[in-house]
Amino acid sequence: MYNMNINFLLQALRILHAGIYDDTEIRMIYDYLRGLDNESLRMFSESRAILSYQNDLLFCIEIIDLMLYILEKREEYEKCQILKDKKDESIDIIKFKTEKHECT
Repeated sequence: MYNMNINFLLQALRILHAGIYDDTEIRMIYDYLRGLDNESLRMFSESRAILSYQNDLLFCIEIIDLMLYILEKREEYEKCQILKDKKDESIDIIKFKTEKHECT
């Protein structure tokens, strides 16, 4: 299941960076990101499938940032707030993991 999540995120990043997306793809990516629960976010923080990132949660945050940019341009502010909250949750997980690691 985790490999499917990473593959989806990789495909999403490719689509967003290339700028070759339509409304359906934006909605699919948004729905996926919005649906990530804390367990999934923690799983991303513990994994490193994408070697150029410290962990996969940082990769996920990059995609959230790209989506925020697109949604702000489209003036979809309600969706932006939901993704900003998801980004804040992700950052909190990273901070907690960092603090926990520093204490041990």
